[in-house]
Parts: sequence; C-alpha cells; structure tokens
Amino acid sequence: MPASFHLNRCRPCWTVVALLGWPLLSAAAPQQLLLTPQQISRAGIATVRAVTTLPGETAPAGNDLYLSGTVVAPPDANAVSSAVLGGVVQQVHASTLQQVRAGTPLLTLHSQGWLEWQRAYLEAHSAARRAHARLARDEALYGDGIIARARLDESRDAAQLATLAAGEREQALRGAGLDGVALRRLREQRAPSPLLTVRAGREGTVLALPVEAGQHVEAGALLARVAASMPLWVQLQATRTQLPQLRVGDLLQVEGCARLRVTAISPVLDGATQGAQLRARQIGQDPCLKVNAFVEARLLRPAQRAGGAGGVAVPAVALVRGMHGTRQDYVFVANGKGFAATPVQATPAGGGMVWARGALAAGDAVAVRGLAVLKGSWSGLGPAADAPAQGGQ
Repeated sequence: MPASFHLNRCRPCWTVVALLGWPLLSAAAPQQLLLTPQQISRAGIATVRAVTTLPGETAPAGNDLYLSGTVVAPPDANAVSSAVLGGVVQQVHASTLQQVRAGTPLLTLHSQGWLEWQRAYLEAHSAARRAHARLARDEALYGDGIIARARLDESRDAAQLATLAAGEREQALRGAGLDGVALRRLREQRAPSPLLTVRAGREGTVLALPVEAGQHVEAGALLARVAASMPLWVQLQATRTQLPQLRVGDLLQVEGCARLRVTAISPVLDGATQGAQLRARQIGQDPCLKVNAFVEARLLRPAQRAGGAGGVAVPAVALVRGMHGTRQDYVFVANGKGFAATPVQATPAGGGMVWARGALAAGDAVAVRGLAVLKGSWSGLGPAADAPAQGGQ
C-alpha cells in the first residue's frame, strides 16, 4: 500500500506537522525528533523536570486512599466541677465558651458546711500541736527518769493520731480548693469563711454552667463542664480492601486542615459492612477540627526515594504509548536537538506522579504538554512550513 495512503488517513496529524515544518522521519521511526526552539515554542510544548523524591514531606499513597470518619473528644478531654458541699450560689464568675486556665474561679457558694470544715480543721490542727508539745515534755521527763516508758509510748501514739486527724482535715480543704497559702492564712488568722470558691481544674473552654446566682445546690451537683485544650480524635471507617494498606503510625491528611496519626486499628470486622474502625489522633491543636464534625482524610506515606523504586518521578501525563500498538511506555526527553522518545518502565507513585525507570535521570526535562504534536512527528509525518502555536496535548 502506498505511503501516501497512510498519510491521507492521518490528515490532521499531517497538517500539524506540516505546518511546523519538521523533517519527515524514516519509516523506522527514529527516537530523535529534530526540533528547533522556535518550533517547540510555536507548538506550545511544555516540560517539567524529573525528580528523585515526590514533592513535599509526604505524598499520597499509591491509590490515593481516602477514609471517612467523625471527630470525637478523647475520654479525658472533658472535666467537671461539682459541689463538694451543699450551699447557695453567691456569684458566677465565668460564662459558657470562655477560655479558662487551671485555678480560674468559676463560681462562689455560700455553704454552712464549708464553715464547719474549716472549724474542724482548726480544732484538729490545735489538737495535733498540743499532742506534740505533750510528747516533747514526756520525752524530757522520761530522759530524767521521772515517768515510765508506758506513758511516753502513750504520748507518742496520741501525737501520731492527732497528726493524722489534722492531715485528713487538711486534705479535705485542699480538695475543695484551698492551697497552701490559704491554709496558712486560715491557721494564722483563725477566721473561717462560709464562702467556697469553685475553680477550674484544668485549662480549656467552659462548655456548661448549669447554675445561676441564688440557686441552691446539693453536695455532688454538677456546677461546670470544661473541655480541655488538647488534640482531638477521629474515628474512621476502613473497608476490608483498605485494611492491608493501613498501619498504626500512618499519617492522614484532612483536606485544608489538620494531620492525623493512626493510633489504633480494630482487629474485628463489622459483620454488616465488612469494614473496621480506626482511631487517629490529631497532630497539634489546629482549631479547624470540631467535635462531631464529619471529615474525610487521605492516607499519606513518607516521601519515597526514587532510588528505592529504581527510577525518577515524573508526571503521569508525560507517558505515551509506542507506535504500532506496542504496550511500551515512552517519555519525550528534551535535548539540544529537540526531543528523544525514551522508553521507560512506569509504576504509580500517587498524586498524579509515576516512577519511571530507563535512560532518564533526575533533572531531565520531559514533555507534559504538546504530546499529540510530538507523537505525530514521531510517527513519521512530513515537512511543511511554520505553524501557529498548539496549546494542549
């Protein structure tokens, strides 16, 4: 069959190549495409350079694996403040959604029971002081041989019990919110107060204050709920086919938001969905994550070295198939004479990239736009004059 018949069957390609003025390549389809810079510019051919690592610290997994889930608060994220003793709310110092630090006053109670606790502490502290003074006197008397050993032992036991009683009362006051300075002031001034200040036990955000001034509350009643400022969790669902690609420690990226690290993978499949639950912990404390929000996260892998894959990374769009129905992949590599059609073996790298092995090195410029024009010239289409720019593949 005459060669002119083949050219007529590919008239659009003939027209493009003819307009560019490229030389006719032989029927053996030589690998070198002879192009001038002017021809490359007119054809709108664009290139990118091959690299040895994928862009960024991490890259999407090879199959761009996505997981869906819900943001939840860790079990220790919420703390409550309750009434140690019953009383009447005198004043509310905080409000909902307020940021508070550990020790910030939330409200003040007027409590008769609080007054009695302080009085009992002062009595126990005074009794312990008297018991130790008596012990010191009996030790001196026993040293002089005036009293028997049994009396000294009784004094020691009494001092020990008095100390334990005072310590117990002190711990109760500390648990209710008095610190060492306040306790020392109470011992020195001996002026107990019925006003009990309830403070935040940790730093965070006040979620609820279900009381108001003048309200009577019983001992143990909930006074405030505080959400701690800490990384959140995300409960995710993975299908049975996704599970083999997931490991504890893997990184996940919530689009436009925080990164997560997988901390646990359920060993049990759900009977209905044949999937499994994963738990991931937020890295950092980016406020973009909100409790109960539905999110989608993409699996990330540590950036791979091309040397480990035996090649360099290029955009997947740079790949073209060879002539005459061959399944061989090629890339067009720029050089001083134009472009060389270079055979490569390609494997997916994710994120629109592939690892390419062949006569290709890091830094080589490969064509990613204008590939249809290059492939037409590679097919052996003939000479012509100049052409307007070609924008696209």
